[in-house]
Amino acid sequence: MDLESFKGKPEASGATVFVCAFFEDYTSPEGLSFSKKLGLEKVFKSLNFKSEYKECITVPSDSITLIAVGMGKKGESSVERFRVMYSRGLAEARKLNPSTVAYAMSGVMEPEMEAYEISYTCRVTEYRFSEFKSDREKSNIGKVLVASEKDLSEPVRKGDVVGKATNLTRDMANMPPSRGTPSFFEKKAKEIPGLKVTVLGREDFLKLGMGGLEGVSRAATEPGKLIIAEYKNSDEPPILLVGKGITFDSGGISIKPSQGMEEMKFDKCGASAVLGAMSAISGMKLKAHVIGMMPLTENLPGGNAYKPGDILKHYNGKTSEIISTDAEGRLVLSDALSYGVEKFNPKFVVDLATLTGACVIALGNNIAGLMTNNESMNEKLMKASENTWERLWPLPIDEDFKEQIKSEVADIKNVGGRAGGSETAGAFLSNFVGDKPWAHLDIAGTAWSQEHTAKKDYLSKGSTGFGTRLLFELVSNEIK
Repeated sequence: MDLESFKGKPEASGATVFVCAFFEDYTSPEGLSFSKKLGLEKVFKSLNFKSEYKECITVPSDSITLIAVGMGKKGESSVERFRVMYSRGLAEARKLNPSTVAYAMSGVMEPEMEAYEISYTCRVTEYRFSEFKSDREKSNIGKVLVASEKDLSEPVRKGDVVGKATNLTRDMANMPPSRGTPSFFEKKAKEIPGLKVTVLGREDFLKLGMGGLEGVSRAATEPGKLIIAEYKNSDEPPILLVGKGITFDSGGISIKPSQGMEEMKFDKCGASAVLGAMSAISGMKLKAHVIGMMPLTENLPGGNAYKPGDILKHYNGKTSEIISTDAEGRLVLSDALSYGVEKFNPKFVVDLATLTGACVIALGNNIAGLMTNNESMNEKLMKASENTWERLWPLPIDEDFKEQIKSEVADIKNVGGRAGGSETAGAFLSNFVGDKPWAHLDIAGTAWSQEHTAKKDYLSKGSTGFGTRLLFELVSNEIK
């Protein structure tokens, strides 16, 4: 499916299927035009269409077909409502097998913003993870046009690039664990234009003293890797993005229950989001300097596996007592964070990880936990999330939580008890960033569709791609 901008009236685009938003108390110029052409007042009355939010009807005629999407009252409109309804419009259009669909502008949002959202929403709505199906589902829509009197080619392209990057994240996270390996991540990273990719392996972990990565990867059949992808289009100090990449998490010696273990292929969602974000940043050629780091390994049991009671020494010299081998994500992140901070001296650091079930209990499946050592980082990330669907909620990591992870036999321990599980994990990670501005995003509840996830029309079941657009917006905001 191609996404393009069309300068002019929607009806002049050559499309036969159109999507247009209607409000209870407002009709856009394009809506008025369709209304005159199709006699919509009578049609809406006969179909009892009141333009309420989530209403969607198809109005056929001899020459064109209109898909009217209800947005409710104009004053209650939001970017999320537009995403939901434009996604529903595309789903209705698919039933008609059109070669071209044209979207009319609502007149409510700024045209550039609306074009970006239409393009992004259409791209992520069309996503299907069907690589392993014998009968792959393909889009039956050849082209989507965003019609406007203004030239909106750049925001349409931006939505397409960021949408494809989000879908790359979803592909990587959805990959079966025996396919979505550290080596597969390396291959995909090297395929992205504009990135300089460096890969560290087990011998490097031992040589550099990366005890967390070495310990967790010890029993893995697939070689563990630390992938470093650099995008340099600025002389500014880099922004460092780090994503947890446990390509399959059995829990190790502290093995998980078998029920639901298949979902542990999603423990690589943090690394997947960093890879997707780097793709978007490079694709849009942002005037930025960004380092994406992905510590990747399986976490498996075995005769040579690291064990509860072990003490690991990390890259920055800190030692950690292992209480549970199922708290492995913080161990691999610790080496990546401390190595990245020392080697690249970044402006600031953000890490993403499907880290704790405690965060799911605290915030559910639609909001990620945000922990930071710097108030400006909180402001940067909350601003970046304002117009994306990736919601965040600040959580504390004060001295009480740091006290909980003190060890009798090492500097810290990797589990601080059941109370405040998300915050003690964040407190653990805070030991490896020094005084650099840093934020930790616990995306355990938001990274893939789970039982209690509020269904988003534009995200199919499986990986959501959470964090990809958020990181792209964060970096974009830094260079404005």
